[in-house]
Amino acid sequence: MPGTETLKILLSGANRGLGLALSEYFIQNGHKVYALLRKRSPEISTLQQNYEKSLFIFKVDVTNRQLLLDAYRRIKERTAEIDILINNAAVHHEQEPSDLGEIDFSVYAPTLEVNAIAPLKVVEVFLPLILAGHKRLIVNITSEAGSIGNMRREREYAYCMSKAALNMASKILDNRLRREGIKVLALHPGWFSSDMGGGDAPITPRQAAFNVGRTILKDRHSRKAVYVDARGRKLPW
Repeated sequence: MPGTETLKILLSGANRGLGLALSEYFIQNGHKVYALLRKRSPEISTLQQNYEKSLFIFKVDVTNRQLLLDAYRRIKERTAEIDILINNAAVHHEQEPSDLGEIDFSVYAPTLEVNAIAPLKVVEVFLPLILAGHKRLIVNITSEAGSIGNMRREREYAYCMSKAALNMASKILDNRLRREGIKVLALHPGWFSSDMGGGDAPITPRQAAFNVGRTILKDRHSRKAVYVDARGRKLPW
């Protein structure tokens, strides 16, 4: 369970679903959230009204490096450090995955840009603040869909490929940043109900956030694996 230390958490994709639920979870456990989002939702605005001293919102498109640099400067005016960075923003343009011969390749580049490339941009821009933090943890919200070893799907190429690419980026980052005392996790939150996950999922975003949040707030030195599920258990690449 989380301790009494107040952590400063940078979280992308915070306006709905898991990002919104994680923001609420961390705030209610005494931490501060610096939320990156492309557009406000009524829910995130209400949360900010209720916790104006713990939730700070910054509108930014995470695929745009210049906008990220602008957000970095604004956040640096509020804090000199970030303890935990959570790359949660993602897209899934294949809600009705097409079979071979019917694939819409126009969604591939945007999917890879948001799901695999943007997290690396966020890490690069905010690295100075992470280095100044105490927790020094980067969490990339991935999916079991990125596991080649467990792959059973016959469709959803773009989404699965993007998450596999994010897993690779996470491993490379962990190799590179370990010498700086930074731990990187590629974390699969489980299947939860959302615009992306659909309505048949067995758990809600709030339930997923509880499991994910507890795992993230554990002592980072106890986590040796990079690719894990919501309870911190190692997943096959």
